Amino acid sequence: MKKIYLVLLGSLLFSCFSCSNDFLNLSDPNRESSDTYWTKEEDYQKGLSASYSVWRVPGYFSRFYHVLMELRSDEGWSDSPAPEWHAYGNFQLTSYNTSGIEGIVLPWTVIYRQLFYVNQVIDNMNTRGYTLFEGKGDKATADLIMGQAYFIRATSFWYLATTYGKGPRQISATKDGEIIDQLAIYKQALADFEAAELLLPTSWSGENIGKVTKGGALGMQARIHMQLAGYYKRPGISNTTEANAHWTAAKGNMETIFTMGYKLVPNWVDNFTDKSENNTESIFEIQFKEGLINGAEVGMHRPKFFGLYLASGQGAWNDASPRDWLMTEFDKEADKNGKTDIRKYYTLFYENAQDTMKYYGKTYAEWKGLGNLAHNCYWRKYTSVDSNKDNEDYSSGVNFRMLRLADVYLMYAEVINELNGDRSLAVEYINKVRRRVNMDDLDPALYNTYQPLLDQLKHERLVELCGECVRWADLDRWGDIHTQEGVNILSQRDKDFNTYRLGISHLYCIPIAEISLYPGLTQNPGY
Repeated sequence: MKKIYLVLLGSLLFSCFSCSNDFLNLSDPNRESSDTYWTKEEDYQKGLSASYSVWRVPGYFSRFYHVLMELRSDEGWSDSPAPEWHAYGNFQLTSYNTSGIEGIVLPWTVIYRQLFYVNQVIDNMNTRGYTLFEGKGDKATADLIMGQAYFIRATSFWYLATTYGKGPRQISATKDGEIIDQLAIYKQALADFEAAELLLPTSWSGENIGKVTKGGALGMQARIHMQLAGYYKRPGISNTTEANAHWTAAKGNMETIFTMGYKLVPNWVDNFTDKSENNTESIFEIQFKEGLINGAEVGMHRPKFFGLYLASGQGAWNDASPRDWLMTEFDKEADKNGKTDIRKYYTLFYENAQDTMKYYGKTYAEWKGLGNLAHNCYWRKYTSVDSNKDNEDYSSGVNFRMLRLADVYLMYAEVINELNGDRSLAVEYINKVRRRVNMDDLDPALYNTYQPLLDQLKHERLVELCGECVRWADLDRWGDIHTQEGVNILSQRDKDFNTYRLGISHLYCIPIAEISLYPGLTQNPGY
């Protein structure tokens, strides 16, 4: 059952001004103030709900998280009629850095909006909330609220690190934070996920299912440790000791997850529909719901912007498309029965002579015959292309799986390889993922050295996780976007990388208006 978090902005209050004149200190009995709010348990729950709700706005997991992570990677590209969409993916952003370009402005705005909301929960819990809850003998509830708050704040910092790589370290609702760089932001996110892990439950029940958990905190710690390990492997840094410490920490995080009862779901497709949400494979999942609540959209926008565009007006905008080379990557191996990997079929929409399924009411061949299909492939994953609907809207009810067990299995194999551990064990974790989709087991004898196993892992992560917004972080961690050789290889399959600038384009440009508003904030180099 989905937990619906309502936007309760009117309940969140920042501060009240004081004055020496008594008549100015009078409170309006019809309005909340900082003196009257945060005095009841429900105030903290409302504050937490408002914090959760930001994940479902366009700048975050509803839309632009997907846009920035897919278009900047070698998986996606855009031929949108809106030129800024091309810039999101080809790294030519400078001329579009204005207050009206949503893909630059909105992610920054929602990160700091969420930090403002959640820091109010944390600040007030520390100053008065624990006294309130402990007075009722209910410290456990206060801890659960704080665990969720730390998790939400950590996610904001993680998003900031992977996108802009610079910004104020905002850990208070009333005090300005110092400007910190990508490394420090990742470390702040890591510290908050560690704090969350100590306070969160392993699972929730009833209407609370879908809230963040201990497993999610551990999984996100592992992700950050791996990105930090990759950071310390970058040219010009090359600190093997620090890198190995983070690989080791990530390994420990994941081994704890393996004891927590998570399991791969038998049907791979169940990870991308609304029929099997918050399942045994899901470790961190963003909750969406089709339709409106209190007049606000609470669904995911991705299908409207990533789905199939048809000249008839049906379908979606198709502002972000998959690259053709992805089809070739899926075709490198057939399954045990000599058939195409089913993950290709359910990730991409492409010409398949055997396919008689209807998409928005017609088969692929029928749409092609009408001249509606300009590309060789389109996104199918997370869209409604094979449903009975004839159009995408702005409110898909399908939850977005931020982190699932198959991803963690492949992360674990990567960490073992980086630590020069038991590579036969690493291969076994890869095979766990492959068996689910009827692929032959890999022979461990062929992957007993570093480079062959890394190369295979790059393939495995692509075919298992394609379109799930992990590829940009992978390219960053592997160093592929930090050497000219790596960028040249990427440009062979994604021409957007022809305009990638080494040492510049790995970070996104900071909204120009924010630089003038926040003392000490400067633009990222090269913009």
